[in-house]
Amino acid sequence: MTDIIEPFVHYLNQLQTILQRDDIKDELLMRRLSPDMFPLHQQVSTAAALSLRCCCPLFNREVVNFKRPIVSITDLQEELDDTLDYLTQLQDTSLDSMPTSITFVAGFTNHTLEPDKYFQLYAWPNFLFHFSMAYAILRAAGIPLGKGDFDGFHRYPAGFSFPS
Repeated sequence: MTDIIEPFVHYLNQLQTILQRDDIKDELLMRRLSPDMFPLHQQVSTAAALSLRCCCPLFNREVVNFKRPIVSITDLQEELDDTLDYLTQLQDTSLDSMPTSITFVAGFTNHTLEPDKYFQLYAWPNFLFHFSMAYAILRAAGIPLGKGDFDGFHRYPAGFSFPS
């Protein structure tokens, strides 16, 4: 497998940058897209946790979690800082002892997959789901985010919008 940690670090950094904006306030933490979905704070926290739930087993490490009792944007930023620090340190270790399979729980169901399938079919898509939901909640709340805020690559001139 190629560098599995790099995409998580990239997108967690994007999330960290979004949360540092002046227009992101603590009042947004309980916002949801739908009543039966996680609120913003849980979407962010779950994305961070999924990065660890993916990478730790692939490196034969016990899964760690830096979740805090969330009461502020600052708490989420600290959780992301700790997650990014851990992933960066893990990035410097070898994948020589990767397990032959990974058993995990998704919802209320146990699954076992080979490491590459675990990453490609479960961990990465689920991380992107929660990352995307956090982005969508903020957009729905009126925060002016663009595709570049999401992926860190797209750039458009000030005032640009796509024709209707």
